[in-house]
Amino acid sequence: MQLQKSVWVVAMTALAYMGLFSFNQFVFPLLDVSSARGLVFLPSGLQLIAVLLFVEWGALGLMLGALAMGLGPLYAGDPITAMGAALLAGLAPLFARALCVRYAALDEDLHGLSGAALLRLTVIFSALSALLGQLWLLGRNQGGDLWAGMALHFTGDLLGALIVMYSAKLVLDRLPQLSRG
Repeated sequence: MQLQKSVWVVAMTALAYMGLFSFNQFVFPLLDVSSARGLVFLPSGLQLIAVLLFVEWGALGLMLGALAMGLGPLYAGDPITAMGAALLAGLAPLFARALCVRYAALDEDLHGLSGAALLRLTVIFSALSALLGQLWLLGRNQGGDLWAGMALHFTGDLLGALIVMYSAKLVLDRLPQLSRG
């Protein structure tokens, strides 16, 4: 039964990542600097939520969803870059979570997760994702300027994560009101 739930989490996370990635490209095309990055990257919020809630299974779903998107037109003809980017899509939020649990007083089971702790986690994730992503692209001779790329990647992840996280909070805050009629 537990394996069945885990497979379900992986599949739904992968589909949600692909859907949010496509939605991001549809809604924010003018803010895109490249086919992979823009000033707002909504999937970063899903990355944080999935890893906070489902840890390794969420990360695996993110990797599979990112791989499916990356093997399309995103990294056309470069499956190695697509695979590395997909790995980082799942590993960066997982590493950020682990760092915050270990060094930033984030409770492993997320009890008492405050707004300040969530913001700290979001900033750490965005910085880590930007650093790892740009280093990977530089290693693949696709990164361009390290600092400009990191700044864009950080900004996109931070803004995207904040939009998704606060949208989710708004919906969750409204659920009791919706159920009462």
